[in-house]
Amino acid sequence: MTAAEIKGWCPGARRPMPSGDGLIVRVRPHGGALPVAALRELADAAQRFGNGQIDLTRRANLQIRGVSQQTLAPLWDVMASLQLLDDSAELEAIRNIVINPLAGLDPAEIADMRPIAADLENRLASEPELQALPAKFSFALDGGGRLPLSGLAADVRLVACGPAGSNRIAIGLAAADGVTWLGTTVMAGAAAKAVRLARCVLQLSPTRRATALPRPAIAAISAELDLDVSNAIPPQSASPSQRCGLIALTDELSVTGLGVPFGRLDSDTLAHLAEILSAHAIGEVRLSPWRTLYVAAGRAVAGQIIADAATLGLIVDDADPMMRIDACSGVGCCSSTALATRQHARVLADAMARTRFQGSLHVSGCAKGCARSASADVVLIGEGDHYRIVRNGTVRSEPCGIVDPAHLDQVAVALFKAREKADV
Repeated sequence: MTAAEIKGWCPGARRPMPSGDGLIVRVRPHGGALPVAALRELADAAQRFGNGQIDLTRRANLQIRGVSQQTLAPLWDVMASLQLLDDSAELEAIRNIVINPLAGLDPAEIADMRPIAADLENRLASEPELQALPAKFSFALDGGGRLPLSGLAADVRLVACGPAGSNRIAIGLAAADGVTWLGTTVMAGAAAKAVRLARCVLQLSPTRRATALPRPAIAAISAELDLDVSNAIPPQSASPSQRCGLIALTDELSVTGLGVPFGRLDSDTLAHLAEILSAHAIGEVRLSPWRTLYVAAGRAVAGQIIADAATLGLIVDDADPMMRIDACSGVGCCSSTALATRQHARVLADAMARTRFQGSLHVSGCAKGCARSASADVVLIGEGDHYRIVRNGTVRSEPCGIVDPAHLDQVAVALFKAREKADV
């Protein structure tokens, strides 16, 4: 097995991942945001030092693809100038923090989680022993509001609870059946509690992941953290009603959600987007776990940004079937498959529109399922020159049929309407 095939390894900047099209270098923004000027420089760097392809990840990061050993060092120089390069691969790996993309902007949020995120970053950097945490160990900081992180998996969850301004943060651990809520604390102490919790997981979990903690260990951790357990379980946040297009925040302020098909941008598109935003005096872009970029602007400007972004091929309407499709990079980018997964996914997107299929689709070139870990209504799993079909499951579920990719357009109606176990 090669290093690129080791499941559980995440690419970084200091430790890039080999792939079928070169090295993948991950860019981790601080606080989930990037200046527009940095976006422009990263687009240029992706063209100069990679193959011009940039991915948005489900951890609200960017990935520059096609980097070589010769161009890695100059790419690092650019990242360092933008304050996006950590001192070591180990330090970078544990800076795996996701916050709401509208933090500090959304009047509906319970709390702005950016100060906690910054405090958490500093505390993680100051404790070298935590660098032994696995690269996939993550923190989700959810302040609520219009774009909550309720569906995002994370080892440690910090969730604002109570009325706005109450300064209470619920702390939870990932469990096999969801989240184990341990109790609440004040905002000022939340980052410190999260770091102590991560240290306990590192010491007590056989896999160093929260889901593997024995129940007695969880009880001991809860007692050690000295949390308020009177209201340990925060209310469940509703799923966002809208992620793309114009989202009104106040009478004056809106945000635009710009979806990226399959989470893949080319450097020209990203550069043009940066030019559009700069022309409207937009200084910052927020990243999200939904492969969607968010930009705050006044109503009139937001409408123009949406129109311009649509001409770049970005998704500006939640009704677009592409918003419900996950597809891995496929042939040419990954050695694990010979299937053109994203080309096939676009064929199926047209079929989803024709059949008015409102469910989710996952097209995976192999059984690893890198593009999506959650269940989907229809899953295609590459195996040799064909796909296995799974309904209402994941790549690990029992297949109910097979499909030849050459016949996708002809069988798409059956694929999205049939419920019986049959080949299509």
